[in-house]
Amino acid sequence: MTEKFAVIALTDPSDHARIFHAFLYLFDLKDSGFHSELFLDGAAVKIIDEMEKNPSDIIRPLYDRAVKESLIREACGFCANAFKVRDKILRSSIKLSQENQHIGIGQLVKEGYRILTV
Repeated sequence: MTEKFAVIALTDPSDHARIFHAFLYLFDLKDSGFHSELFLDGAAVKIIDEMEKNPSDIIRPLYDRAVKESLIREACGFCANAFKVRDKILRSSIKLSQENQHIGIGQLVKEGYRILTV
């Protein structure tokens, strides 16, 4: 059985060093043969808005690859409301957790995921 990893990005997308590492870990795990998915939590839910506002952002190619390869599994519904980006996420291909609820970390562990937070 292939190990599964949930990379939980919590950082604001403007913090390029941290958000870059979330994508770096995601792709490194995937390219090493592990099932890996990115979850957007906290300020990281703003990434869709940031990429729309700044299409030449250095993070954009990483974001585009993750979207193209369907590696972004879910964004936090509670945080999306708090940061006022819920509608943008709903218009994207990224699933939103239930409104006013955070991503179910316990459920991910029950599904066999190892959790990495950035």
